[in-house]
Amino acid sequence: MKTTQTTQSGYTLVELAISVAILSVLIVAGLLGVQSILTSGKVNDQIKTVAKLTAKASALFASTGTSGVSQKQMIQVGAWDASKANGEKVTSSFGSSETIEPNKSEIGSMPANSGFVYTIKAVPSAACSDLATGLAGFVFALNVQSVSGSAIPTSWTTGTGAVKAPGNANITFTNMATSCSNANTDFYMAVKP
Repeated sequence: MKTTQTTQSGYTLVELAISVAILSVLIVAGLLGVQSILTSGKVNDQIKTVAKLTAKASALFASTGTSGVSQKQMIQVGAWDASKANGEKVTSSFGSSETIEPNKSEIGSMPANSGFVYTIKAVPSAACSDLATGLAGFVFALNVQSVSGSAIPTSWTTGTGAVKAPGNANITFTNMATSCSNANTDFYMAVKP
């Protein structure tokens, strides 16, 4: 008598579950990597924008003072790329707004109306510390605050928002870590032509 054996081929439920779990981990890791690369690109673009703006402001206003200078005038002189400026509004690399205005009050050794306060609103926490570190080399002072209720700082030397004191080349890393722990932050930079 002849017996026949039948074999079934296929995957068990456990094997399929393991495969799906491995695929999920790989997809998430890939997405996080892409998100990190995109954030780095936005940070680099924003640093270039601030560098261009500070150079333009220094060239135009070093000897005349900045009293009465408006954002519209800064747009007209090419302080921002045309792709970022629309009328009198400027969009940051993060999709939020940017503004610039003369410093109405003294900031450290920078007298009133001799420089600018440049603001970038709603910087994501993933970009905060890299942006602060990148900007520290060419802004006069840097203050990073939580988005809720933030306004141009009255003190640039005290409080956790004081990431870089006026004229000081060093960042206060503990203040930066505290400020950058918020979901979104507003950046206030004092620019001295």
